[in-house]
Amino acid sequence: MYEKTKEYLIATAKEAGSQYDYLLRHLPLVEKWARKLLVFYPEASEDIVLMRVWLHDIGQILGNKEVDHAINSEAEAKRYLTEIGANNDIVEKVAHCTRSHRCKDVQPSSIEAQILAVADSASHMTDIVYIDMSNRGEFEDALGKLERDYRDVGILPKFQESLKPLYDSWKQLLEVYPKEI
Repeated sequence: MYEKTKEYLIATAKEAGSQYDYLLRHLPLVEKWARKLLVFYPEASEDIVLMRVWLHDIGQILGNKEVDHAINSEAEAKRYLTEIGANNDIVEKVAHCTRSHRCKDVQPSSIEAQILAVADSASHMTDIVYIDMSNRGEFEDALGKLERDYRDVGILPKFQESLKPLYDSWKQLLEVYPKEI
């Protein structure tokens, strides 16, 4: 089911247009971090985690743009997984992971949901998202996102500790990033 889900997201993003190309860069990074974390949490279901990787941001493409993409992603994950014949237990587990990945109004309660929330936030720290935001003039938003991402990797405290040098480097860079050119 993982491969089928990955193919579905890639096709959906490509069909939706070039404004979603960033997802084709972001999602493999999330998968990379998720696989790294799965090594330390063998009790987690790899299939649940990997399906969730490829569905957690689908609500940015599909659904009501006025609604938080985590809510859209949860609904789309349920619809898609039901359509491909996943059992109800898998549907609900993936839906929870998808809904809670932002650690906003729903907190990740399963180890799979925690791994994906952490992998998503860690992926931002190894991508150009903060630079992109800064280049658009969103300096305070970039710092705020960095703070939220570092907070969210704290769901797994030992992992957060290992990312502290990366967090400190981003924070220092963003604080001195040229605000005007």
